[in-house]
Amino acid sequence: MEKNPEKQTVKSNIDRRDFLQKSLLLAGGTVGASWLLSACGKSSTSAAASGPSVNFTIDLSSTQYKSLKTKGSYVYVNTTIVACDASGNYVALYSVCPHAGCDIIFDGSSQFPCPCHGSIFDESGNVVQGPASSGVRKYTCTLNGNILTVAG
Repeated sequence: MEKNPEKQTVKSNIDRRDFLQKSLLLAGGTVGASWLLSACGKSSTSAAASGPSVNFTIDLSSTQYKSLKTKGSYVYVNTTIVACDASGNYVALYSVCPHAGCDIIFDGSSQFPCPCHGSIFDESGNVVQGPASSGVRKYTCTLNGNILTVAG
């Protein structure tokens, strides 16, 4: 069998301008799709590790912190809000709202609203209501007698 030495060329109906436009659309679509997929993997209500590490103790018998023995009360220790919830459990969160940097407060029951723009966080630091799009760091509270240790 003999091979045909002639090359066949295929004519394309696409011109250079058309090719560039379609290439840019394809590249933009790929970037947009990958951004959307990565955004779908993140929950805006998840508790982020937003906040510094802490490790301190509070003496609940001291005048300064004695109010924490009352359900619904709270205090600030540096950038941490420490609260005694409606069940008598101690909860500590990073007190700075990630939306605009205001200090969150405690509602006396189980939620931590931000008085500046209305974001609300639960006892785990998760966003319950925006505009904040990420949560605040939750710290571990351990009670030993009158000494409350906050760490995390």
